[in-house]
Amino acid sequence: MMDSIKLILILLLVFSPDLTINSQVFKRPEYYIETGATLSAGTHTPFWLFSNQYGLIKPSKNNEWIRLGLKTSLSDIKKIDFDYGFEITDRYNLRNELYLNQAYVRQKLFFVNIQVGAIEEKFGNQDSSLSSGGLLWSGNARPIPKVSIIVPDYTPVPLTHGFLEFKGGISHGWFGDSQFMKNSWLHHKYIYLQFGGRLPVHMSYGFHHFAQWGGESTDPGIGKMPNSFGDFFKVFFAKEGGTDANLSDQLNVLGNHLGSNNFRLDVLLSKIKIGVYWQTIFEDSSGMKFQNIHDGLFGIYLLTKEKDRLINGFVYEFINTSDQSGPGVIYYLFNGIYYSYPVPGSIQVYSGGNDNYFNHGLYQAGWTYKGMTIGTPLITSPAIYSGAHPEANYIMNNRIIGHHFGLEGMYKDFSYKFLFTYYLNYGTMLFPLETKEAQYSLLLQSQIKRLLPWGVRLGVSIGFDHGMFYGNNAGLKITLHKSSAPGD
Repeated sequence: MMDSIKLILILLLVFSPDLTINSQVFKRPEYYIETGATLSAGTHTPFWLFSNQYGLIKPSKNNEWIRLGLKTSLSDIKKIDFDYGFEITDRYNLRNELYLNQAYVRQKLFFVNIQVGAIEEKFGNQDSSLSSGGLLWSGNARPIPKVSIIVPDYTPVPLTHGFLEFKGGISHGWFGDSQFMKNSWLHHKYIYLQFGGRLPVHMSYGFHHFAQWGGESTDPGIGKMPNSFGDFFKVFFAKEGGTDANLSDQLNVLGNHLGSNNFRLDVLLSKIKIGVYWQTIFEDSSGMKFQNIHDGLFGIYLLTKEKDRLINGFVYEFINTSDQSGPGVIYYLFNGIYYSYPVPGSIQVYSGGNDNYFNHGLYQAGWTYKGMTIGTPLITSPAIYSGAHPEANYIMNNRIIGHHFGLEGMYKDFSYKFLFTYYLNYGTMLFPLETKEAQYSLLLQSQIKRLLPWGVRLGVSIGFDHGMFYGNNAGLKITLHKSSAPGD
């Protein structure tokens, strides 16, 4: 941790003209402080009270927390600027836990940002407020420390007169240690292209590529994973590992890879904005060839331009991860030849299906961080559910079909958000549930301004679950939030 803090301070000094040149020695931060608690009846905290909260609230019932943060903001006017943020959290759920949730510096150089540290982020083309969460990165887990170079906003491509715009980025991150792998790394790159310019209709396409790689397995039979500069390029281009890699990485690709194609259409009308979006998911070549075409996140939204209406936004999403390119076929590899029947001394190889989303044979914690799935929370986090096979050590429910609705608006000084999700849970291809288990989850959330003195905002949320999977839960969440930011 101290090495990370030193790196942040060094980069802050090197990249920040505001610090080294201007007479103003340091950019004055705004502060915020929040305290809150959840009280629940049932086995768990209700699903939408703890999901997509950056790991703040644990699924087991009854949580308390307090967090304190300092942050500055990037200027919309300055071509070169910097900002930073710091947030420490102390929470209690069965035991007390004090941790650094966010710590970052960010340097703006014209349209490019250089970012170092851990910061709360979401990725994908979904609605930012009412969605069930991005398919591959939803804000369900705690922030992962990274070094990133990004173009955060759509930027016109030269000679296109603004009709074609792009944004994107590349990151290197650190997963740290888990039960199964120490010091593994994150690779992420993405690119979005948007067409439309000044027209009222915009179309966009985005591509995300994530990978877990490097590290050292806690299984001595696996040992240290390849992590050289040459191995980085194999990960970057999703190529198979060399002779120093595990056999499965030699047969497939080096590391645990995930990706998504994002499509979106937006229509700007006089008073509203409407649109549709679609996120695919792939973890191997079958997914890249759209053999799992039925899987993905499909959404439709409506937003009003005025934000003080009784209904400001509506979202409907259909989420399906049940196909997974089919159950797959088992082959047997012996001396470089594949057989359809067992051969003495051969190795089982899965091919053409059973994509087994968010799981991996070597990175057994899968696409999770601190026990929570990084992608959609509807694929169940290991911190919540281990199924009837806890010895399998991976996500035990990644085949779901869900319908999700979101609504938000304002009434005088009350803002509200309503979420309702109905989803069917099937387990995994290898360990299916005996019967599909239906679940209903509901959230009603409100923030109230001007009720309490000193500019303190009161937040009240009510959550309910009903069904066979998480069980029947009811809960209340109360937060008190104070910020020095103007208008907050």
